[in-house]
Amino acid sequence: MAVRGFWSPYRSHRMDRDDIVKYSVTERLRDQRPVTIRAIRPDDKGLVIELLREVSAESLYRRLFTTKKVFTADDLKQITDVDFANVVALVAVLEKDGNDHIMGGGRYIRSGPSGNEQRAEVAFLVDDAFQGLGIASCIFKHLIMIARESGIRQFEAEVLPSNEAMLKVFTRSGIPVTKRATCDSVHILMDLTGEDKQ
Repeated sequence: MAVRGFWSPYRSHRMDRDDIVKYSVTERLRDQRPVTIRAIRPDDKGLVIELLREVSAESLYRRLFTTKKVFTADDLKQITDVDFANVVALVAVLEKDGNDHIMGGGRYIRSGPSGNEQRAEVAFLVDDAFQGLGIASCIFKHLIMIARESGIRQFEAEVLPSNEAMLKVFTRSGIPVTKRATCDSVHILMDLTGEDKQ
């Protein structure tokens, strides 16, 4: 899923923190349901708790590399209270029975410069019941756009070799990807300055 040229209300100027905090767009999933991709908010803690309650231990392990299932108030604050400068977090929200439900989320954390390259680590978590609908790819598309507008030139990620779905999200994104196997994971480096392939 390439990101070049997709419509955004912010394309006419470089995005600043206020733009990102208010970021919200509507996309369609592979089953044609509308989904809102928006910036996470401090008042999303209840929705995040619901998501974490629904996600399988396997999905959590693929995201956190731990089997942790109990999240403290500090954990939830760290998840939902981000600065939108060094950390940018987006969630996918579906409406069901008149209520919002977070089906997944993705974020990048700026890891500082590598030479002259601004780099950030990116990761995702999607509710098992909604995997395979393109949620991670959709969130990734918007994270790429925001990162480019924020001066980030590279994304990196650590992915378990068994997490084939996440590896496909990165390799099918249309941006140049380099993979390097380590003892426990696959290190992915993505060049956000490269020409999109799709």
